[in-house]
Amino acid sequence: MKLRILVGMLLIVMAVAGCTNDNMSDSTKEKQNEEKKQDIKVVEEKSYKYDGKFTYSAIIKNESKKTLNINDLKINYINKKDQVDKNNIEASVQVAPYILKPGEKAYISAEALTDLTKFKNYDVKMTLPNVKPANDVLKLEVNKNSVKINKDIQDDETIYAVGTVRNNTKKFAEYTMIGAGMYGKNHEFIGTAFGESKDSLKPGDSSSFDLSSQEIPQKELDKVKTFSVSATTYFNK
Repeated sequence: MKLRILVGMLLIVMAVAGCTNDNMSDSTKEKQNEEKKQDIKVVEEKSYKYDGKFTYSAIIKNESKKTLNINDLKINYINKKDQVDKNNIEASVQVAPYILKPGEKAYISAEALTDLTKFKNYDVKMTLPNVKPANDVLKLEVNKNSVKINKDIQDDETIYAVGTVRNNTKKFAEYTMIGAGMYGKNHEFIGTAFGESKDSLKPGDSSSFDLSSQEIPQKELDKVKTFSVSATTYFNK
């Protein structure tokens, strides 16, 4: 099976509630459609066919000029005619952070039970509802030297890691979301992992966190040497 995954810029299709004026000119419609597009750059991506499932990992970057809510990001697999397989089951998606400021990156994983054997070529299609972020986001400091594979937990097809995060802000962090990219010895992208801190954090406090990856073939997980980690906390505006 030949795999063709979109690279570079992915078109994020914005689902906007409301009605369209039937008398609207084509040029006006085109202009409004252009305004619905958000420049999301795919920085890294990797996919695996595994035990009847299809897993996809990516790191995306917000290259627009506004903050995006990607909490309800949807991923489908489409053929070269931009058609979703009739047996398609929408992929189960994880994202961190889920609020993405301009220039910031987010980690994504998606697992689908869709049978892709009939697709000679297929792409990843991301759909992002146009929902204004209700919360604000702050990045916390991760001790890069603390992030290590947790060898005390042995589990085929899933990697576990631990690390330390510090609240370097002036606000109380009740909850900390962790997202990470996993890399090999030559900094080749292998996949993503997700977790959270074990404790709430007062300003200046530190806490350990746990990470776990999606299911990835063990031979690929054995290549993981380093992690790129993002820690974020959220506040009501």
